[in-house]
Amino acid sequence: MKQITLLLLIGIAILFGNLSANAVDSLGDAFDGNTLKNPNWKWKASDEEGVEPKAWDVGETKAGWLHVTGELNRNLWPADTTNRLYQEHEGDFDIETHLYMDYEDACTVAGVVAYSPTTKDRQGRDGEWVTIKLWGRGPADNNAVIQYQKRQFDGGGEGLVGVVPGFQDAIGEMELYMRLRREKDTFTAWWKRKANDKWIDIGETEQEFDEPLEVGIYVGICDTKGKQIAQFEYFEDLLVPFDVSPRAKLPIAWGDLKRRHSMPGLR
Repeated sequence: MKQITLLLLIGIAILFGNLSANAVDSLGDAFDGNTLKNPNWKWKASDEEGVEPKAWDVGETKAGWLHVTGELNRNLWPADTTNRLYQEHEGDFDIETHLYMDYEDACTVAGVVAYSPTTKDRQGRDGEWVTIKLWGRGPADNNAVIQYQKRQFDGGGEGLVGVVPGFQDAIGEMELYMRLRREKDTFTAWWKRKANDKWIDIGETEQEFDEPLEVGIYVGICDTKGKQIAQFEYFEDLLVPFDVSPRAKLPIAWGDLKRRHSMPGLR
């Protein structure tokens, strides 16, 4: 009996030791507590390494959420001038996030992106990306839309979409879930409004990237005036889950692991 108990304890130790080791390789972060828990996060502002947003916090403005106040003249279109939080990553990934945004009197952007600073875009410039973007179109259009883009390109095929059907919210408060998956050179994007909704397919696009990629989220006011608040509830890695909640909860249950790895149409 003692031997069986000892073997069980050893097995549990190995299991949770492996999970903890895998957490270091995970892109995930629950944005709980008052700090970023994944040690691999890095900030960029206007594509300058190590520059943080002027106003951001984890859990202080809204418990359990990463909060970023948008800054002026920030965009992700002809160039990256956003406030961007990312992790370096090589190979496949499957990530999702829940975004809340409130804005007024401005053009704004917020979303998820896979960015390679060394890959040349279609115009021969250093830096190419694939992004799912919530674009607040400002007072002229008075609404926000979802976009699926590469650098200064979302037309002419390639599976990209300048205005994703089914989402056009009035200027002000809005929220949605975004998911971006990479399998070799194939990127697939989805969105949904509520946690229990099924994922809505946006499309697939092919893109060869130099490694490593910078995978993460970004925020910005693409205007000289206006206000923006962007909040992210979590950044979930569906391939390598971040194994323990930052609120010192129990490790992820096997049922939850199964849910995280289910196909979009089954969720």
